[in-house]
This record gives sequence, structure tokens and C-alpha cells, in this order.
Amino acid sequence: MLRTKGRASRGFSLIELMIVLAIIGLTTALAAPTMRSWATNAQIRTAGSGLSTSLRNAQAQAINSYQPVVFYRTDDSSCALNSTASATGRFWVVQLIANPLITQPAPTQPLQCGSVTDATSNITITGPTAVCFGPNGRPVMLNAPVAGASCNVNADGNSIYWIDSSSTAANQKKLSVWVTLGGTVRLCDRERLLSDSEPDGCEAVNKAATE
Repeated sequence: MLRTKGRASRGFSLIELMIVLAIIGLTTALAAPTMRSWATNAQIRTAGSGLSTSLRNAQAQAINSYQPVVFYRTDDSSCALNSTASATGRFWVVQLIANPLITQPAPTQPLQCGSVTDATSNITITGPTAVCFGPNGRPVMLNAPVAGASCNVNADGNSIYWIDSSSTAANQKKLSVWVTLGGTVRLCDRERLLSDSEPDGCEAVNKAATE
């Protein structure tokens, strides 16, 4: 009986293995900056979206309750009523402000609360410590609605937050959250001017964050 002698199989040689590892290392090194930029921009986008959603919720609460509502930042993570406000706080609280024209029991707990940024992220948010909405859903000026902050409305009527990252990743997004005098709350790219061709732009390019 005839038998065909099969070709002996062999594995990688040391040189071939080193070449493969070198290619993998080079590919990883080239991809790392792109992945770092993508991760940083995802964090910036998440923080900006969360902030704008929280502000819209505060606005909706003011309209639905027909009472002033304050959104403010705080260092207090307990979600307690009348927590002390902080300009650099990682947490936020939304609560009713007693309206003397409406006979209702004083609030005993916040309407909502949450986190502005993750403790481990490199995200920084600069802007007003507190924003107040009136029953018509527009921002209003109120003196000390909570300890440590007042609600202001600038001359142009805009309250502006900047969302940035301390990461050194390239091509980082530069986003802002605008609360306009008319009550519009929107997340936008502050390096672009809002137009038909740039629908994600802001109403002014690189407009500074407000206090």
C-alpha cells in the first residue's frame, strides 16, 4: 500500500514571531492617540449632555409646578434639601423655591439630584453655581435661593457653562451649555458659530463661561 508522505508542519520561527510582535506594537502605538482622543471626547460629550438634561429638567419642574426652581452645584453627595452650593461641586440639586403667592407646604426634599462629573474623570465644568427658572421656564434673578449662591442673569441674558478636559489628548471637543434669556437650553460646540451649515454650533464663538 502506497503512502503519501505529508509535509511536515512547523511553527513560527523566532524571527517571524518578533516581526509579528513589532507590527502589533507599532499598530497599538499609532492607534493609542486616536483612542485617547475618542475616550476624552466621549467623556466631554457625556458630561455636557448630562448637564443640559439636568437644566432642562429643572426648567420643566418650574413650569409644571408654577413655582421658581433652582438648579445648583454642591459638594454634598447626600441629595439633601438646602445643601450648600459650590462653584466646583461634583453634584447637582434641583429644588423648589417657596413662592409667597402660592399657599403650599414648604418642600421637604429636593426634586432631583445627581452627579455633574465622575470622580475619576478629567472633566471640568466652569459656569454658574446656580441657575433659577421662573414659572414661565425662563431664567430669573434670585438672591440666595440656597446657601452659597445667587442666581444671576447677565446683560445679554445668557448663562453659559464650559465643559473641558485636563487630558492632553489631541483634537478635544470644546463644548458649552447655553441657557438663553428665552429659556432655550442647548449643548453646542463653542468653536463653531450656529448656522444652517453648523447646527451644532453656539450662538457666539468661544463666548466665555458666566458666573
